[in-house]
Amino acid sequence: MSGRMLAEVEVFGPRSCQVQPHADDEWSVSSVSRSVRSGGTNRVLEEFTLKGGHDSPRVLQSERQTVDHIFAYDQRHVFQLSRAAEQGCVCERIEAAGCVVQEFSADTESIVVTFLVEDMPTLREIVADLKSEGETVKLRRLLEDASSETDRPVVLDRAKLTERQREVLGRAHEMGYFEHPREATAGDVADALDISTSTFTEHLAAAQRKLLDDLLDTC
Repeated sequence: MSGRMLAEVEVFGPRSCQVQPHADDEWSVSSVSRSVRSGGTNRVLEEFTLKGGHDSPRVLQSERQTVDHIFAYDQRHVFQLSRAAEQGCVCERIEAAGCVVQEFSADTESIVVTFLVEDMPTLREIVADLKSEGETVKLRRLLEDASSETDRPVVLDRAKLTERQREVLGRAHEMGYFEHPREATAGDVADALDISTSTFTEHLAAAQRKLLDDLLDTC
């Protein structure tokens, strides 16, 4: 019985990720694999997969990196890039805490990572660290090892939310805003609620902060 937990975290507007910018309105990133090049070059080789579109995707090129198309299958396209290590991206921050990123996906707004974490204090430290890498960090899912015996029920107090915050969360969930890739944008949900996009994101961030504080304190 390991006692570990499976955490799924979403980071909006990641600043250092060099894979997420290649996602667009048609193509999302479904996976990323990385390896460190030998020979003391301090370089990381990354391969990422784009899926979702019909025509061949176009990726960004820059003076700092070259992105090569290396494989295609089932309307998926695999690209490879080489970059400098230790840039403080989401995956590197999670690995620095002793965790391994198991799953990675990205769209134009955010990335979602899944990893196993030893305990709640470590998860809190990771979430706090990721807040310096993105505009907003959201804990999407937290699962305990099914083989572990626990008497620590997680209780989320909905009474902490205002009526408007519950309405915003409910409509966003109903329209698929929390799916990945999203079925509705922030603007779509805001229009359905007849509010501005900035007002929607403010209500959503406040509600998520209350629920996340409740969850982490309870655990």
